[in-house]
Amino acid sequence: MEQKPYTILYVDDEEVNLRFFAATFSWEYNILTALSAEEGIRIFVENDIDLVVADQRMPGMSGVQFFEHIYGLNPEPARILLTGYGDLETIIQAVNHGKIFHFFQKPWAEEDLTRAFERALKIRTLQQENAGLIVHLQKTNEELSRALHEVEALTTLLEEENQLLRQEVNDSFNFDDIVSKSPVFQEVLQRTARVAATEATVLITGETGTGKELLARAVHRISNRRQKPFIKINCAALPAQLIESELFGHEKGAFTGATSARPGRFELAHQGTIFLDEIGDFPLELQAKLLRVLQEGEFDRIGATRTTKVDVRIIAATHVDLNAAVQQGKFRADLFYRLNVFPIHTPPLRERKEDIPLLVRHFVRKYALKNGKVIRRISKKTYQLLQTHHWPGNIRELENVVERGVIMSKTDKFKVPPEELGNMPVTGGAENGALNSLEENERLHIIRALQQTNWRVTGDQGAARLLQINERTLQSRIRKLQIRRPKEFDD
Repeated sequence: MEQKPYTILYVDDEEVNLRFFAATFSWEYNILTALSAEEGIRIFVENDIDLVVADQRMPGMSGVQFFEHIYGLNPEPARILLTGYGDLETIIQAVNHGKIFHFFQKPWAEEDLTRAFERALKIRTLQQENAGLIVHLQKTNEELSRALHEVEALTTLLEEENQLLRQEVNDSFNFDDIVSKSPVFQEVLQRTARVAATEATVLITGETGTGKELLARAVHRISNRRQKPFIKINCAALPAQLIESELFGHEKGAFTGATSARPGRFELAHQGTIFLDEIGDFPLELQAKLLRVLQEGEFDRIGATRTTKVDVRIIAATHVDLNAAVQQGKFRADLFYRLNVFPIHTPPLRERKEDIPLLVRHFVRKYALKNGKVIRRISKKTYQLLQTHHWPGNIRELENVVERGVIMSKTDKFKVPPEELGNMPVTGGAENGALNSLEENERLHIIRALQQTNWRVTGDQGAARLLQINERTLQSRIRKLQIRRPKEFDD
């Protein structure tokens, strides 16, 4: 009988699940099963286990608690959690404490688990080999120092991948899906779908808060690279002296503090996608090195004596006008043309206001659940109020307003007081410093006054008195600026 190379322990309190799992994977692996966490601990202690799979929801001891227990006994076997919908906080806690290698929502797909098993067992084998190499290298001479260097590099790579996995688990739940019915944004989604299946470089432009990262992730998710890493770096969040090391990596001793070799984000994204957010802030002195990756698919680590080849798809995003930056000498023209192969522009929220009710409902559900609130209704006046606001901060600003409203809610009806928007910046326009026109600022100012006076124009409590102008003058300006009173105030 052929000896199977790996042993997998599966723990689940439902016997039918154990039988199905064993029938599915026993052709390739030695499968052991347990009907409870307690039985699983006994089997784990008595056998040489390479990988453990457990259901999260079990009586007595949950899957995460079970993993914490066996982690104390032997941290080396990989751990995979099977979970139902709604266990997000438990999953994040388990990932952040290093207690699980991966998780899958039920029902799981055989091909997904198979890929996860192969990767987890490969990493386990590498870790075992690394441990043996380290012991051996301690007894060897200078001739084997290169092998030690490779082990250190592999260990660093595993740590980097673990950190990025944790970040992706957290990031992937920030926005469950794209919410839109706007014809303008539907065109954007159609362009996104068309380019996703290709290998073309994508440049996503638009104001801050319009969902550029969301589109970048959508391109990756429906591309042929979706099974490979999606690596993000914010070019505006790092000092110029750190960006080169973060993107391209460095060798041991390349500079002060470089105590070990470290792969860059491009190496981690090999065969996957790298998302360069805020590319307009990319340092001019490093743009030639980025251009080389785009043209040749190669780069040099800092301090390296050999060139590294990578296969990476690049998606870039910016809120600045790169054409203007080229004219000002702040951005290389040849790099701009390489990035601008397939441009996608995300419209500001003020140009897709029909999406505001959908987004409001989405964020109300999200933050009600997060804050333990029960909200069944949304005020019509709130819908109207939010649709009249200019939203200079776009979807991010709307999300913040809704979150505050949910936190302040005392009943099951969601409302946003007009004064909440009164504290918002009145300037809109592009994030590159452009200002609203004088007429647009006047329109916004009048709307604010009307909101604060419940859309009363005349009288002691009217907007004309608040603005200190003649009532007929205000009525004339309202007509000219096409300001329309919400229907609920018609009475």
